[in-house]
Amino acid sequence: MKINTLVLSLSLLCVGAMTTVSSCVAAYDAASVENLTNISNKLPALMGKATEAYSKHESDATTLLSDIGKAATHAASLKKNKEVADSWKILQNDLVTPFFTRWKEKGKLDKDFIKEATMQVTKSLDAIKRAESAKKK
Repeated sequence: MKINTLVLSLSLLCVGAMTTVSSCVAAYDAASVENLTNISNKLPALMGKATEAYSKHESDATTLLSDIGKAATHAASLKKNKEVADSWKILQNDLVTPFFTRWKEKGKLDKDFIKEATMQVTKSLDAIKRAESAKKK
C-alpha cells in the first residue's frame, strides 16, 4: 500500500484555503479542539509502535479509529465547517484506516514506512489545527 500524497496535498490545500476566508468558516468550537488535541497526542505515538505486533495494540487502534470517526462526525455537524470535516474524513479514510489495516494484515511494519506515514498524518493534523486556530473565538 502506498499512501496517496495527492489526496493529502488536496486536503492541505482545502484547509489552507479555508483559513484565508475567515468569514466563511465555523466559529470556534471547544469540542473540536479537544478532539484534535486528544488525537494529535495519541495517533503518532501509536503509529510509532507499528514495529510491534498489531495484536498487542489492536484495542488502542480500534479506539483511536472510533475517536477519529467521532471527530469527523462532529466536524461535519458544524455550520460552515465542510473543509475541516472533509479533512477529517481524508485523515480517517485515506491515511489512518489504510495504515492500521496494513499493520493488522502484516503483523508488523517497516520503520521507513511508519516514518513516512506518520509524517503525512502529522501534516494532516497540523493543517486541521491551523484551520481550527483560525476560527473566530
